[in-house]
Amino acid sequence: MQDEALTIEIPLALRWEALPETAPVPSCYQHNLLVFSLLDVFAEPSSPAHEPHSSPELQRIENKLNLLIEMVRQLSGQSHPRLVPVPVKISCKGLAWRADSAPAENASLLLELYLDGESQHAVKIVARVLSVSERDGGYYVHARFSALNEIEENHLEKWIFAQHRRMVAQRRSRHSPA
Repeated sequence: MQDEALTIEIPLALRWEALPETAPVPSCYQHNLLVFSLLDVFAEPSSPAHEPHSSPELQRIENKLNLLIEMVRQLSGQSHPRLVPVPVKISCKGLAWRADSAPAENASLLLELYLDGESQHAVKIVARVLSVSERDGGYYVHARFSALNEIEENHLEKWIFAQHRRMVAQRRSRHSPA
């Protein structure tokens, strides 16, 4: 993918379906904002228990909130059978992945991207297939996102950047002397 945006290679669970040519482009904006909000909440580190709070009431409220967040995380992971992650190249502009079946070139797709391996909430993005090539008994599909607005693109870019930082930190920790 030759975008001027940060591109990462990461295993990601995804599902796609071809959209009929005459169908209107579905609006996934509200759904995607909810999913990105959930990802932000799940990604927040909980505060250490040894941190003093100004009042016992605040500590009790925080404990309840942490419990609710964990319950939502568990419930969101139980709704559907898990998809097997596949290696993808993703940027805020598009996606490339290996598929067992091939969509038609220039087709519109509805992509469901499961950005959190523990959650079954998918970001839904409409994309246009740019190219399809046969490779290793499957197909390599390259698609460009076609219906993301600026807010959704910013959320996706923020998620990609966080994943990139995490990968760099892991690489550095593996190569640093113990």
